[in-house]
Amino acid sequence: MGHPMDSDDADLIGRIYTASLVPEKWVAVIDSLSNRLRGRGGSLFTLSDGELSWDAPAAIRAIMEDYVAGGWDKKNPRLAGLLARAHPGFLQDSDVAEGDYERLPIVTEFLRPRDIFHTAATVIKGAHEDLAVFSVDRGQASGNFTPGDLGWLDGIRPHLARAVALTSRLKMRQAATATAALAMVGIPAAILRRNHTVLSANALFEDLAGTVFIASAFGRLALTDVRANRSLKQALADNRQASSTVRSIPIGNGAGIVGVLHAIPACYHARDILGEGGTLLVLAQPKDSSVIDPEWLHWLYDLSPTEADVATRLARGVTVEGIAAARGTSIASVRTHVKSLLRKTGLTRQSDFIRSVTSLAAIAPAMLSRQAG
Repeated sequence: MGHPMDSDDADLIGRIYTASLVPEKWVAVIDSLSNRLRGRGGSLFTLSDGELSWDAPAAIRAIMEDYVAGGWDKKNPRLAGLLARAHPGFLQDSDVAEGDYERLPIVTEFLRPRDIFHTAATVIKGAHEDLAVFSVDRGQASGNFTPGDLGWLDGIRPHLARAVALTSRLKMRQAATATAALAMVGIPAAILRRNHTVLSANALFEDLAGTVFIASAFGRLALTDVRANRSLKQALADNRQASSTVRSIPIGNGAGIVGVLHAIPACYHARDILGEGGTLLVLAQPKDSSVIDPEWLHWLYDLSPTEADVATRLARGVTVEGIAAARGTSIASVRTHVKSLLRKTGLTRQSDFIRSVTSLAAIAPAMLSRQAG
């Protein structure tokens, strides 16, 4: 029989559902689980889109940092045992790890020296093969988790599972809302997860299937323009390395350029919608370039003020010679700025850059500027 539920448990359950809406609150939830069971801390590991992330209370954050830095997250038979058991409840690590538990390297080399003698953990499976692992740790003085302790945790677990599922659904709904909003202003758009699978795409984007892109393996997409597809793959790879620079990719067919695909990485508050490492794809057609704002170009491509000004003038049809005369500088200096902005935007030809920049007028700056918040 577990601990009886009381007002503290009701408060904890409320905080669990709050954490499903505000992920930063999970640390407080883990702390509460630990305190209730005389623990010395705990952690939450999540595997989403093939990427592992974790959170833990401040008291053991340094331990968790050592755990990840030492590669123990990749050689942990305790987790392997949990996954193999597929038990819909909390289990003690000593009951699931194969072999002589007390002789496991993770126990002798990592856990015991840090006074972690007992761990109760559970695996919760979410959507798209996502996993969440909640654990509570105890030091030697606190002893084993009793059947009552595990029973109490099992009473809390359904709320943890529902909160994890709610978080996943909310992310999908936010992504669908974002792409639908772009469809309302005539912009084909899709959101890709960190692992490059499609999270959401509006009807305008889906209508491009077969002409601009084709469905690829594992829920991914590929551009029909081979050269553009290589550029997209590179842009997505850069985004995984925390790049915050927009990549603009001219999309062509046999008749010429049909538009420019802008790959916009998750940064600032946009992570709430795109997810960590996510990417927003929008296909834009060239429009009147007179509305292009140099400040917006500066933010999108991380251009210097001078480069942004040169880019804006190029988009308006001003020649390199004309820009040099207007700015009172040499032609060689302007060419240097052009080379720099081409490098930053990932383009090789000035004509592609001009086509790319003018297409940005099809995207309302107010909608994308939320990322800079």
